[in-house]
Amino acid sequence: MRTALITGGAQGIGAAVARKFLGEGFAGVLLVDRNAEKLAAMQKQLGKGAEIYAGDLRDAGTPAAAVAKAIKSFGRLDVVVNAAGNTERCGIADTTPDSFDRLFEVNVKAPLFMMQEAAKHMVPAKSGVMINVASMLAHGGPPNLATYSASKSALMTLSRSAANTFKRDGIRVFCINLGWALTDGEHELQTTFHKLPQSWAEDIGGRMPFGRLITSDDVAGLCAFLVSPPAQMMTGAVIDYEQMPVGTFDSHPALSP
Repeated sequence: MRTALITGGAQGIGAAVARKFLGEGFAGVLLVDRNAEKLAAMQKQLGKGAEIYAGDLRDAGTPAAAVAKAIKSFGRLDVVVNAAGNTERCGIADTTPDSFDRLFEVNVKAPLFMMQEAAKHMVPAKSGVMINVASMLAHGGPPNLATYSASKSALMTLSRSAANTFKRDGIRVFCINLGWALTDGEHELQTTFHKLPQSWAEDIGGRMPFGRLITSDDVAGLCAFLVSPPAQMMTGAVIDYEQMPVGTFDSHPALSP
């Protein structure tokens, strides 16, 4: 019976992945998040098999402590999903040393050391899957997200490097470059920081190619595939989970025949 450790597990994508894994027969999932209150509520909601660890991913000791909790709770660790992320707005002109550190500590440093700690148990077992949730902005983003984009680009490259490192150890590593997704955090950001109406997701999603934004459940389904037998012969894949193919754009009316 498989087990998983999922960061950002108190809500959004992390919680959806946990729900999906438990629904597909995982024996246990450990949810890692800094919000102890939300973690406890999610554990109650998920029920049997859900364990929690409250810790700040900016703390250098959190990865080791979280993995130790998973091993103590389940006796093994089969899957790690690094779904937590910091989406702080700052660009070339206004990034500060502190904002840079906050972005890279959560988006790059924490996933690296979480993989490092998990590998200590996966390598001897000759089995494991690691999934890092990055962003389509890893390919380049708007001015106010330049530093965030750089952190996700680093995570994308780190994922490929990890896949190469562990390719003979039975451990598979993937990176999901996530497009615009409707999550709890994104809704709060759009309605508070950007002052958009509560219906922003329906309004913007209706103009997307597939008629809606990506959901947390969509991402959970992809993660379930990546840890399933049909994906067992692939590793190092960077999946652009997006409705707009990279490098393309809609025709401009003036250029249409």
